[in-house]
Amino acid sequence: MAQQNTDILDGLQAAVITDAQKKVNKSKYEFDSLKMYFGEDYEVAGIKISEPTIGDILRIGENNFYQSLSPILYNSTSIRVPLWDMGIKNWCIVKDIEVFSFLSSVPNFNTEPAKLLFKDINIFDFKLYEIKKSSDTETEFCLRNDNLNITLSENDYMQIAEYIRTMLNIHPKVEKAKGKTARKWMVDEDRLNALQKPKNNNNSILLSLISACVNHPGFKYKLQELRNVGICEFMDSVKRLQIYEATNAILHGRYCGFADLSKVPDDQFNFMREI
Repeated sequence: MAQQNTDILDGLQAAVITDAQKKVNKSKYEFDSLKMYFGEDYEVAGIKISEPTIGDILRIGENNFYQSLSPILYNSTSIRVPLWDMGIKNWCIVKDIEVFSFLSSVPNFNTEPAKLLFKDINIFDFKLYEIKKSSDTETEFCLRNDNLNITLSENDYMQIAEYIRTMLNIHPKVEKAKGKTARKWMVDEDRLNALQKPKNNNNSILLSLISACVNHPGFKYKLQELRNVGICEFMDSVKRLQIYEATNAILHGRYCGFADLSKVPDDQFNFMREI
């Protein structure tokens, strides 16, 4: 039993050190987390982004909601198999703004659920253009809507994408490989994983999180009350409860002497620390 406790605490120690390292490598796109928590609208280049509630997502359907936002939530790693099949063998050089254009151009793509976030415009009406930079002969991508007379630079688009990814707590993984052989192995592995998945895999992203929170003694909302809770506030609660449990386990380890916690940063003992 003592050995089991030691193994658990050693795992927690490694996890908190990794968590601390992640904070060193923060994204360059930083937002007002307090305004995001309170569900205030966010604006980029004249485009307003609103925060949906759990009830909003429930009403239109969770799968519909996330599928509608897939052009923004995905990156080139997410779609490297179709890119490979199209002849683009190096997904590492494909930018997120290109992924947005590619996925939003799919026939019969359902854009309606995205109106929960973009209430004033259809973000998928923006078309991709490659333009020359003013200073040299290099080119850059932008998104343009002629009817609205709005142009989004790549930086503007990434600011929108990172805001939504942060709001929904969904950050696509980034996997790169230098050689074509290594890239082919990754693509083949993705194909194999896809074949092994159940054909009717409609697993809910939110259900396990909601169930875990509602059944946790420290969670203040009842099930039906969650309908009025913003998705960002809910995701913050999910992360905060995880921090609370991890901190509690570390404190038990400190006082029981089950693990060497000398290398664990001091802030990991504070469950009210920044997420």
